[in-house]
Amino acid sequence: MEVEFVRQEDESVQVVADNIRGTGEVPERYVRSEIKADPVIVDAEGYNLPVIDMSRLLNPEFSEEEIAKLGSACEHWGFFQLVNHGLDEGLLQQIKMDITKFFSLPLEEKLAVAIPPNGMEGFGHHFVFSKEQKLDWVDLLFLATRPIERRNLTLWPAKPSTFRDTLDKYSLELANVSAQLFKFMANNLGVDQEALLSTFKGLPQSMRINYYPPCCQADRVLGLSPHTDGVGMTFLLQVNDVEGLQIRKDGKWFSVQAMNGALVVNIGDVLEILTNGRYKSIEHRAIVNSNKERITIAVFQSAHLFCTIGPLQELLKAGKAHYNAVDGVEFTKGYFAAKLEGRRTSRHVPKRFSQSNHAQRQGRQISMAHARAAGSLPVANVQELAQTCNRSDEQVPERYIRADANTEEVITDYGNTSTIPIIDLSKLYDPQSSHEECAKLGSACQQWGFFQLINHGVPDEVICKLKKDIADFFNLPLETKKTYSQLPNNLEGYGQVFVVSEKQKLDWADMFYLVVRPDEARDMRFWPAHPPSFRKSIDTYSSETAKVARCLLEFMAKDMGAEPASLLELFQGQPQGLRMNYYPPCRQASKVLGMSPHTDASGLTLLLQVNDMPGLQIRRDGKWFTVDALQGAFIVNVGDVLEILSNGKYTSVEHRAVVHPNRERISAAVFHRPCQDAMVGTLPELLKEGNSKARYRSMSYMEFMKRYYSAKLDGRNHLERLRNEL
Repeated sequence: MEVEFVRQEDESVQVVADNIRGTGEVPERYVRSEIKADPVIVDAEGYNLPVIDMSRLLNPEFSEEEIAKLGSACEHWGFFQLVNHGLDEGLLQQIKMDITKFFSLPLEEKLAVAIPPNGMEGFGHHFVFSKEQKLDWVDLLFLATRPIERRNLTLWPAKPSTFRDTLDKYSLELANVSAQLFKFMANNLGVDQEALLSTFKGLPQSMRINYYPPCCQADRVLGLSPHTDGVGMTFLLQVNDVEGLQIRKDGKWFSVQAMNGALVVNIGDVLEILTNGRYKSIEHRAIVNSNKERITIAVFQSAHLFCTIGPLQELLKAGKAHYNAVDGVEFTKGYFAAKLEGRRTSRHVPKRFSQSNHAQRQGRQISMAHARAAGSLPVANVQELAQTCNRSDEQVPERYIRADANTEEVITDYGNTSTIPIIDLSKLYDPQSSHEECAKLGSACQQWGFFQLINHGVPDEVICKLKKDIADFFNLPLETKKTYSQLPNNLEGYGQVFVVSEKQKLDWADMFYLVVRPDEARDMRFWPAHPPSFRKSIDTYSSETAKVARCLLEFMAKDMGAEPASLLELFQGQPQGLRMNYYPPCRQASKVLGMSPHTDASGLTLLLQVNDMPGLQIRRDGKWFTVDALQGAFIVNVGDVLEILSNGKYTSVEHRAVVHPNRERISAAVFHRPCQDAMVGTLPELLKEGNSKARYRSMSYMEFMKRYYSAKLDGRNHLERLRNEL
């Protein structure tokens, strides 16, 4: 993630401190007039941080009592000291020694791991956005430590020689401690452990190692400006015996006296939001000593970037959300996009606080990471509405009546000329038939944009299990399904999509949408616990269909005349969304639409008919005709992204869903999408011919998806607006 910090011309506060020892004059940019604005408590009696004993949390005999203490500490203080945490004493001594040795190195050696322009990791400063801004009296070393693949080892110091290994071990130990604490917190909150842990899937982690030089005018500078932490939880280890942490309580500052061997733990903004304000993210700062250096290491346990940060659904049963939901990427950008300023970071999501400057600039736009978008307006549950309309003389509400449902001819008797092509995946794999079947695949994508895929290799038991679990989910009581309802500004969950105005015509359908790949993008709050096998069924089905999609994309690249690797690279990680659709019966079926005419903003869509009720119609030659799904086949269609990548050679075809007067219809669509940082534009290999020009504008996939979800479904119009004039 890039952040535009102002580079400090390799200025080290440690060097500044050495230079002023003779003059005694602190440079003006470090002088902080606000340092004495609030009273500082000298006699801290009654203000001692709560102490939580991990060994008692783990002991069944004392666990309940200690969990209650933990909850009280998080609610009333937002800070506590953790003792008997289980970290090896030898490891703690080693990391303290390595950190001290690193900051004792000559400046030139420390600058070997300096923060690069617009970067965050390395040695230097954070939160500096202008050359006029007041500065903190600190040097820092910031590193991303987990997951391991995020590590940039070029910025991990090679000196002292043991440093990297020590950091690795310390990172693992703290990840284990944090996982245990999250579980005990879930117990205290009365929520499902998985619901809380899903926000921290993979236990993303970073470390900030702070060096506060002594300052002869310590009462005029701040080591670290007042702030809250934009993470889930922070663990602070005092490297030497110099105090400096102050927390703000009851409008006053008081110093924290770290217990020997304890970790000082504080709640971050993410946990405050997840708990709907029950746990508190408390403002804190660091002061400096006039004679002695102070060194600390803070380990931040963060939310994973592809989660949605909002109050846990289980905590909203008895009240309203105090915070708006926000995408993890956008939240993190918001935190690092402004200087440290008290509790301003929490304010860029709560409903009850005024918006921060960052939120005003962003207009509360939510990132579209892996199809998370600006959400949809809430509407009535159609399954419940259908029960009322179908059992009485009551008419279908006007918002569902579609004058356009029968304006074009619908083909009811279609012969072989109107049957969508059938592609056999086993023939694509077979060297003897692969060339011929690949040509059929290309023709289907060019002429139809749809085909039925047989012999796809997904086991029957996997498909049958998913079908049963989907049907069982939609048969659950409405109140049970509503526990997985969409949050504001989010597409995931149970509800509806593409509703952007109160006057818009509505579709006769309920849907349940989940981001299913990559694994770390999953928000388990929305993954149903009922039926019990549902989560496993979705996971297995997702994995199997990802294999199918990868295979199809590889053969499509060959047909296009592109390198398979260049096409597959755009779908790296195989991002995938699953939308399960429930179309209730409607006795006025000819007047409603299950889903409005549209194209799919994906690369490929694999549709599974859950029951035997047809309803998919595709538009061809200005007419609609119904697709009869073959037993055991997937209905596959080309999405907008593939049309653009192929420069219009493949066609993303308009389609819709109709409903039946007497029977429900259920389907499940898996959308295979590019990775979030992909550029959507014509593949370069297809523009090598001298006369070939790009027919579509290129743009980031994030921007493409924002456009797609910011309007109602409207045929191919959104795709046509991207065409270049040739």
